[in-house]
Amino acid sequence: MRALRYIHAADLHLDAPFLGVSRSLQDSRLAGHLRGASLTALERLCALCEREKPDFLVIAGDIYNQETRSIRAQLALRDACERLRLSAIPVFLAHGNHDPLSSRLTAVRWPENAVFFGPEVTAHSVEREGETVALVHGISHERAEESRNLSRLFTRDATFGDCFQLGVLHATVEGQSALRYAPCTLTDLRESGLDAWALGHVHKQAVLSQRPFIAYSGNIQGLHVNEPGPRGCLVVSARHDGVEWVCGHVFHPLSPVQWVEVECDLEDAETPDEAEARLAEALSAAAAEAGMGCEALVARVALRGRTVLDGLLRQKTAQEDLAGRMQYLAGGRPGLWIKDMCCRTQAPRERDMHRDDVLGEALRLAAALRADPASLGRLAGKALGPLYTHKRAARFLSVPPESELLSLLQEAETLCADSLEPDE
Repeated sequence: MRALRYIHAADLHLDAPFLGVSRSLQDSRLAGHLRGASLTALERLCALCEREKPDFLVIAGDIYNQETRSIRAQLALRDACERLRLSAIPVFLAHGNHDPLSSRLTAVRWPENAVFFGPEVTAHSVEREGETVALVHGISHERAEESRNLSRLFTRDATFGDCFQLGVLHATVEGQSALRYAPCTLTDLRESGLDAWALGHVHKQAVLSQRPFIAYSGNIQGLHVNEPGPRGCLVVSARHDGVEWVCGHVFHPLSPVQWVEVECDLEDAETPDEAEARLAEALSAAAAEAGMGCEALVARVALRGRTVLDGLLRQKTAQEDLAGRMQYLAGGRPGLWIKDMCCRTQAPRERDMHRDDVLGEALRLAAALRADPASLGRLAGKALGPLYTHKRAARFLSVPPESELLSLLQEAETLCADSLEPDE
């Protein structure tokens, strides 16, 4: 039975700056982790290739950022390709919206195993002991704002029979991202007749189809707090079962820095010491789950639960003091830093929904909306509609999911209670 393996990576964003990290957060240790994170992930990708010895590696776009035009990033990529040349591993690279063809440094000399796709679809064979084991099709973005459906330019090469044929493309498959570059549909990809697709652009790993195998590998390093958890690449195994090619995949984490959202339960906490102990426990649990490859963990913390500390914890200085008490965790492995903290706690007051006043009416309305998420969604849609349909804002915003609407409802309920029945 014929078989082969390849490694699929994308969205390396080499040497890209981290977003949303305040200067106060970047002490010398964290700054070092952040500065070299994407390049460390690239080194780990190379090491994985050397261990796994795949038939080839594909990188599906956004290898670096055009806006930074980092020479260091492009030379690091050149060195990585040279390293894989010594292991006889071909590297197929497509350019995406962040690194269109126009952004390449023409003075860089690339090793012979590095194959860059151009502005038109081309196909390149992969040889093993004199036999063609795969045909890799691909295309690059010629410009940053690529609006064409590039997937429709791909077609199976019938002269290679049932040889494994893979498409490499940086694109937005319908429903996968609000940022539409080279948009296409699953039907477009399937109609090409190819056996598999290695996609880039969406930073979260996802398998969209098994036959043909269509997948986003996700990025190799999360760039901000909205890209939590381990990031990496896919090792894909393909075998021909006599009728068609069947693919299996294994995700391999590569990211040295991970972002995480930590919820700290302060239900019935009575003292700042108790709050501190619970927060330390929640953060330590998150660090334990991060895995061996994580060198730095950057957390967004949400404080929740009914506690007599509610009023205190809503003060910005109290949150900063609590975060400051956690600084000792930065010396662990992984080192752990708090990016920001939000208070979602509630006061432990007895709330009587049957009371005959404005507060009672507000509490009854909140309870009804909590029990009927559909009604909450309709109310939110009506209230927030002007914002999310604004001609300029709409492309950057999306309607909050149910979990966020419930959180906003809780905030509104607390605000009403604090305003309409203040503490003595």
